[in-house]
Amino acid sequence: MSSEDAQAMLRDLRQQLSFSPDAAAGQLLEAIASALPPDGEPDDYWTEIPEPDPFALVQSLSPSVAELEVVLPVIEKTAIALGWVVFDPQSGQVHTPSGQVIGPAGAGPAVADVPVSPDLDVSPSARSRWVQQSLEPLFAQRGWRKLRGETWFQKKLPVGEALVYSKMVRDTLHHGVWIRLAMPSHLQHALNMDGGPDFTVSLQHFAQTHRLPFTYLEPPPLFKQRAGGVTYELPMGSADSAATRRDELAALYDGPVLDWLDQLHTLQDLDRWANRVPDEECPFVGLRQRSAYRLLNHHPDLLVAAAVNAPDFEQRALERYALYEADAFGQGLLPPLRKLLAACGLHFAR
Repeated sequence: MSSEDAQAMLRDLRQQLSFSPDAAAGQLLEAIASALPPDGEPDDYWTEIPEPDPFALVQSLSPSVAELEVVLPVIEKTAIALGWVVFDPQSGQVHTPSGQVIGPAGAGPAVADVPVSPDLDVSPSARSRWVQQSLEPLFAQRGWRKLRGETWFQKKLPVGEALVYSKMVRDTLHHGVWIRLAMPSHLQHALNMDGGPDFTVSLQHFAQTHRLPFTYLEPPPLFKQRAGGVTYELPMGSADSAATRRDELAALYDGPVLDWLDQLHTLQDLDRWANRVPDEECPFVGLRQRSAYRLLNHHPDLLVAAAVNAPDFEQRALERYALYEADAFGQGLLPPLRKLLAACGLHFAR
């Protein structure tokens, strides 16, 4: 009846054993492997290459995050054709062989029913205010404060504070989520006057992982952006597009993003997501993406590694410094990096 029921049933099925082997598991995995694009290797498609268990009632598959858009449709189509029930815990959807799709219980995100005024089609600022007012209950019920100005919502976290930023620029809403760090006392002087460097949350990562729609304009060439300053430009030129962006943001925040933020209890948690997980699992903008010579961030990953006394902090710092130093343009970005690393106890000859 719902994905909650599916979770409970999944637990029960995992505890049950079949006392005679069933060839269906092997047939399923062979059919999925045959349906995947032939130009890829198994390691490309799976975080853990699946092996059939002929005695289990449940077969668990772990697609690579980077290949979800390719692998998940193949799993669903192939498994359903062979009579399997597919449960995707990330989206909360159950797909049955009859073609029925069962979703999470409830009526969806708690957004406010804000009246659509006539000026929404002509006033960009009215569209921005309407989206913020619509989303306010969703954030309020999770302990976020609504603010005035370009910071829409703010919440204190054990690791610092999270901020939802939005600024209307003509017919696009520049939108982003930052985590501002709460540093130990000996690293307070490593922070800049705005409390940064911040972690920028990748909304696109959460949309892809949870298979949710998220419409934004492709960013301009990287040389036009300041390092670490990525925001998403959401097209919002009419009342209808504002409603669509509101629905996309509500689905994205209600569960995937806000639940994840609430699970950040320590700086070690942040260090794990910033520095320890594979590239495709990193939920921050810019930390792993390279543009010829440098990482596109203000190095909060190095700062949090220093804060938790990570054993590889110095090695990471030296590699980052060499990356910038090796490029003529990158050398112009060395002073702030040198200043941050000096605050962390590392000093470099000028």
